[in-house]
Amino acid sequence: MTPTELTPVQQIMKRWKMNRNALLELVALLPESGGGWRPWEGGMTTIELVHHLAATPDFFFSAIEEREMLVPPVPPTLAETRELLLRLTAEHEQKLASYAESELREPATIALLNVTEPIAEILHRLIGHEAHHKGQLFVYARMLGVTPPFYVDVTV
Repeated sequence: MTPTELTPVQQIMKRWKMNRNALLELVALLPESGGGWRPWEGGMTTIELVHHLAATPDFFFSAIEEREMLVPPVPPTLAETRELLLRLTAEHEQKLASYAESELREPATIALLNVTEPIAEILHRLIGHEAHHKGQLFVYARMLGVTPPFYVDVTV
């Protein structure tokens, strides 16, 4: 199936997975000793940034579903943070795949951003947010001496 033949849900899923798969590959390379590292005073530690990437898709889902965001506690180790990322990736993938084409056109409001738009646009915001912070984690990785993988998974 070519990109032009993908349904809107499939297109969203593809773009999310291209980024998420690269994120998973990158996080697997991070040294446990770098979990508490932060690039500047007040910046997120490596663990906090991975936690942010793992948890914030629910910010967008909670807006769509008109409910409170579910925020798991920040794990104490990078190994536990990897496990959280893997678990939430599976949950979020199921949620993304469950959207019907007709739902993507329905409006939803992100109150914090004071924006109401079709669900498809909110899901594109989710992807953009994740791509932004994944890029930030790529810089962290380089500063920790890790050579990151390619910035997206081109096999998706």
